[in-house]
Amino acid sequence: MGAFLFYLFKSTLCLTTLYFVFRLCFRSDTLFRTNRLLLLGGTLCCLLLPFVQLSIPQASLWQKPMTTVETLLTAPSSASPSIRLHAEGTEAEQPLPPTVTVFAPATAAPAAFSALRLITWAYTGGALLTLAFFLLSMLRMRQLFCRYPSERQQGFRLIVCPLKKGSFSWGRTIVLSQEDYRNNREAILLHEQMHLHYHHTADLLWMQAIIVLHWFNPAAWLLMRELREVHEFEADNGVLLHGIDATQYQLLLVKKSVGTRLYSMASGFGHSKLKQRINMMLKKRTNRLARLKLLLFVPVVSGTLYAFARPEVKNAVEQMVKPPVGTQSQDTVRMDERELLEQYFARKFKDGGGTVAPESGKAAHRLLVNLRNQVMIDQEGTPTDCADFIRKHLTEVLRKDYQQAKQSGQPFRSNLEIIYDRGSSAEAMRLYLYTVKDVYQQLRQEAAAELGTTDEAALDKAFPILVTFAKPKTFRKTDAAEKLPIQITLIASNGPSKTLSNFTLDELRNEVEDFRSKHGETTVSLKVEQDIPMGMVMDVKGILRQAYVNRLNYSSAKAPSTVEKTVKKP
Repeated sequence: MGAFLFYLFKSTLCLTTLYFVFRLCFRSDTLFRTNRLLLLGGTLCCLLLPFVQLSIPQASLWQKPMTTVETLLTAPSSASPSIRLHAEGTEAEQPLPPTVTVFAPATAAPAAFSALRLITWAYTGGALLTLAFFLLSMLRMRQLFCRYPSERQQGFRLIVCPLKKGSFSWGRTIVLSQEDYRNNREAILLHEQMHLHYHHTADLLWMQAIIVLHWFNPAAWLLMRELREVHEFEADNGVLLHGIDATQYQLLLVKKSVGTRLYSMASGFGHSKLKQRINMMLKKRTNRLARLKLLLFVPVVSGTLYAFARPEVKNAVEQMVKPPVGTQSQDTVRMDERELLEQYFARKFKDGGGTVAPESGKAAHRLLVNLRNQVMIDQEGTPTDCADFIRKHLTEVLRKDYQQAKQSGQPFRSNLEIIYDRGSSAEAMRLYLYTVKDVYQQLRQEAAAELGTTDEAALDKAFPILVTFAKPKTFRKTDAAEKLPIQITLIASNGPSKTLSNFTLDELRNEVEDFRSKHGETTVSLKVEQDIPMGMVMDVKGILRQAYVNRLNYSSAKAPSTVEKTVKKP
């Protein structure tokens, strides 16, 4: 639900921008059809723009508000969204990319979750209530249509209502009061026919759907009002073009403006503001070149997309693949956040005194991830794709083990084995590993408060992070002829670069070997989609590392002959 709320936030910004641009630049124009299409097309774009994702080299201040709101809505956290990364024995603080969701510590999670749930309930209740009012209005109109006899006219159905109601139209039906039918039939009927001719009912249904979705957004209601006014301007203009006397028609508007309307969704003769309608009739026609003002939306849309853009999903740090002793190489494979987290757990395993990982299935607890990205802990409960499940249940079992260890006087040694399928999503695995790390850090904070120390070495002894990884399941294998949705950039140390995409594993192997044979030392950068299977990433990196090893073997094979010649010279 958090992702949907974030979508609503972005579309709300778009609708608000559309309203202000329309109000400032287009509202006073007499290009009624252009304004109507602008409102309809603009609202459609506002609902679609949040789905458009652009990539930029790095984040700027424009994206910071968006990433902050996304973090709050999708995974509220009181902790700073960062992780310590290690490269070549050094430690550096690296910000997380906005595509990675970081969960709050366990103490803040219940409140955040309750707040998110409260917002969800409030939004759902408001949407249902708005929909109920709309359906009630439709029901009342339906009852009116069925209560009184109708007369088939050319292209529409006419109902003359004996009650004192304002005249209106809906769909292909026009309702006139007996007074209007008797005294002002021609003008009022023609006005309602214009509504039918321009299909204004479809416009209103579209706007009503937006209001149900954005019932909380004042811009949505204001855009509905602007569209209604454009409808009335367009219908009035159609009436005058049919030869009705403008003065008499305006006097009729003044007379009928004091009437009331019962059906809020319908198009009515006296619906819009009287002064604005008369002003539009008297106003000089806007030059058609005014349509060029639509070009104003080019920078507006561009700025909006830039604000919604995400930094490229590239690897956070660059780590050298260590060559065998006696060789040197600058070939580099950049590692993604998932690999860095695995390294973090491996390092903390050693810091906690771990030497050999327990045999598969012998660990105290097991976290299983299947190819549908569903998780289980110790094979209990129903598989789910919710990271909060990991947070809740892993916190419970680790806290329970810690308390039991304290009561028995034994050191706390609770191993967690993570087993995932090659078909599981790389993005899902990143999210789950961040959650596991966050659970351990929170529990270690509780242990630190108990012990009265924040020393990492002391915490590694009292509450070690003993996380290991079993060999991934192989239910989902990468086919040799399968085109992979991965983008790889090969960057030579002397400047040239080459970008590969939509390739097979064999094509990748040939391209990498060919590029390195021509340019020597090479850096490899990966960009992957969020839902790409883990197996694809592993296979691609396996080929890259194999190409690296092949180069080292070639260098090692050449080295002895060089030494031999040097020795024989004396």
